[in-house]
Amino acid sequence: MDKDGTDKRLAELKAERQRLGSELDLARNEAREALIDGKRPSNSAAALAERIFIVDDAIAELSNRLGAAAESAERNNRKRRAEAALDATSKRTKLAASVDEALVALASNWNAYAEALRKDVGQVSGAGGDLTAVERALTNNRSAEPLVKALIAAGGVSFARSLGIDTPIRERHATPLTDAEGRVAESLRAELLRIKASSPQPNVSREAKAELNQMETNL
Repeated sequence: MDKDGTDKRLAELKAERQRLGSELDLARNEAREALIDGKRPSNSAAALAERIFIVDDAIAELSNRLGAAAESAERNNRKRRAEAALDATSKRTKLAASVDEALVALASNWNAYAEALRKDVGQVSGAGGDLTAVERALTNNRSAEPLVKALIAAGGVSFARSLGIDTPIRERHATPLTDAEGRVAESLRAELLRIKASSPQPNVSREAKAELNQMETNL
């Protein structure tokens, strides 16, 4: 019997119990009057009492079944919720592993980059390169601005803030690290053109000056 059928039958039994209770009261009154009149009372009251006992037992059993069914349904619901949450957690764990790997790679690559920059800064600046876009990567007392700009360029200000970085830099000022290095390379190419422009060879000098003018126009 399903829940709807059990509910219906339970309601019927409760209605019958109420009816039997009224009939029992009446039968007991009749039995009392029979005894008063010196007559033998009928067995109606006893039969009704037995019937009520059976009905009460049936009501209790159906109520227990409903309670057990409700508990089973609740357990099943809890099981489904837990399984769904576990599945979602499993998917997040895979993403978390990717984040961990990316952070390890970021830390390793950034340290290698900063060390390479530290070694090269003298050579690049001595050759006339402009290190403005990357030189603040070497600071020890505050956040490395090129890295912060690269983080914002990659994921926006909200991403940087999720890493605990509070910065006035906004997306429009953010720059990928490759672009920052591109500016350094561009400054060195400009220096090479300036060197060629000072060449005593007219053709070399003229061509270099033209390229230099074009480069400055594009800036």
